[in-house]
Amino acid sequence: MRIAGMLLAAVILFAQAVPVAAQVPSPASVWQDVGIDQRLDAQVSPDLQFVDETGKTVKLGDYFGDKPILLSLVYYQCPMLCGQVLNGVLRSSQAIRLQLGRDYHILTVSFDPREKPELAAAKKRTYAELYAREGAAEGWHFLTGTKDQIDQLAATVGFSYKFNETSGQYAHGSGIMVLTPEGRVSRYLYGIDYHPRDLELALVESSQGKIGSPVHAVLLLCYHYDPMTGKYGLAIAKLLRVTGMLTVLALGGLIFGMVRSERKKKMMNDERETMSAKEACPS
Repeated sequence: MRIAGMLLAAVILFAQAVPVAAQVPSPASVWQDVGIDQRLDAQVSPDLQFVDETGKTVKLGDYFGDKPILLSLVYYQCPMLCGQVLNGVLRSSQAIRLQLGRDYHILTVSFDPREKPELAAAKKRTYAELYAREGAAEGWHFLTGTKDQIDQLAATVGFSYKFNETSGQYAHGSGIMVLTPEGRVSRYLYGIDYHPRDLELALVESSQGKIGSPVHAVLLLCYHYDPMTGKYGLAIAKLLRVTGMLTVLALGGLIFGMVRSERKKKMMNDERETMSAKEACPS
C-alpha cells in the first residue's frame, strides 16, 4: 500500500497545481482583433507590390496565371508558430503527388514590415533544401513588403494580427489559404498540420476555379501568443491542464489496479495460511 499512497499523494499535488495554470489572464480586448476570417472568393489584388528573396520588386499578379497558389502569411523571426506553419506546409507539399513549381506555387509573405529580403532568402534556402525535390527554387517564393501592401493583402484574405510594442512580437492565428490561378480565395486550412489529401484536393479544385464552402475554424491552441508575457505560453498552460487531467486519470487507474492487485494478493496469502494451518492441525 506504500506505493499506492505515494502515487495518490502525487495525484493530489498535481491536481492542486492544475488550477494555477488556469489563472493565466487572457483579456478579451487583446484577442478580439486576432484570427483568420474566411473571405471565400475574395480577389487578391494583382497590383500589390512586394520584394522577393532576391531583392527584386514584384507584383502578386506576376504569380497569377495557370497554377493555383498556396498562400502563407508569417513573419520570419517568429519564435515558434510561424516556423510550425511553414513546417506543416513543407510536410504536406512533400507528401502530395502534385509537384511544386510545375503544378502550383507557394507564396510565403512576411507580415512584419521590418523584415527584409535577406531574411526571406535565408528562409528560402532552408526550405528549398528541406523540400528535397525539384521545383522548390522556381515554385516557392518568400516575400517581404511595406505595411500598407501587407495590410491590404491581410485584409483581403481575412488574416488579422496584433503587434506587441513591448516584446516586438506578433499575436496571430495559424493557417494557410489556397488561391485560384487568378488570385481568388478558394480554401482555408487551419492549424499547423495540413493533411496531404486536403491540400491536394484544395489545389486541384482551385485549379479548376472552384470556390470552397466555409469550414469550421479550429485555430491552434497549444502555441497561442500570450500578450501578457510576449510569449507563446497561455495556451500551453491550457494544454498542460488537459494533459494534467489525463495524467490524474491515468494515475488514478494505476492506483486502482495496484490496490486491487494488493488485495487479491493478500486474499491469496490468507487462503494459503489457512490451508497450511489446516494441514498442520488435522481434525
